[in-house]
Amino acid sequence: MKIEQKELFKAVLIIVVSIAAVAGCWQIAHGLQNFRQGEYKIKVTGMAEKQIKSDLVVWNITVSGKAPTQNAAYTEFNRSNRLIRQYLRENNIADSTISTNSVSVEKQTKSIYDEHSERYFELDDGYAVRQDITITSRDLPIVERVYQKISELYGRDVNFSSSDPLYYYTKLDDLKMELLHNASIDAYKRAETIAEGCNASVGSLQSSTMGVFQIVGLNSSEDYSWGGTFNTSDKEKKASITIRAVYSPR
Repeated sequence: MKIEQKELFKAVLIIVVSIAAVAGCWQIAHGLQNFRQGEYKIKVTGMAEKQIKSDLVVWNITVSGKAPTQNAAYTEFNRSNRLIRQYLRENNIADSTISTNSVSVEKQTKSIYDEHSERYFELDDGYAVRQDITITSRDLPIVERVYQKISELYGRDVNFSSSDPLYYYTKLDDLKMELLHNASIDAYKRAETIAEGCNASVGSLQSSTMGVFQIVGLNSSEDYSWGGTFNTSDKEKKASITIRAVYSPR
């Protein structure tokens, strides 16, 4: 009796497995048919990049003067400002490339700690006068040369601070169009590779959206960001863009 039950169990198991195999084959065949009919999509991400060189430099200098009285602070500021302007002209920085903001005057204070009362007290510490000078130029070599040697003015007791130059690429619209074109071609090639692996071909474009456009320093360790990065510290840069495309197979 036990032998008959075992044989019956084997027979039922064979029938179940056979049914499952037939159903699986039908699903595979049906899925491939739907794939060919375009119910499935080919989703790809294309990418393009290009090495670019900055064509505009922006350099910021802050001129200052500090003294116990407001008039004395202005006098010190004017002296430093005159020497800075003279230095820029002598080194071929054109006046047309120079812009300034308004002069600011701030009353200064300093904190003094009193040991007897164990408290800090604010005391007057004179006045500070400041103005930002911005050089915006397409002549990068001249600006870089002046920037590299302006520290010699500290030896003349000129009160100023200098920021690192910022580098920009001004033809961004043309660059985006070029990269979008190349990224679209790359996306289509990727779709073709996927379709060939499935014994199909690429059909019509269903949708296409621009992904991340960003500029990073060339040969730098700067990280790419999903939010996009716009490098201004390097003169030599690399621009890249991604595009997400969806095709129907055929």
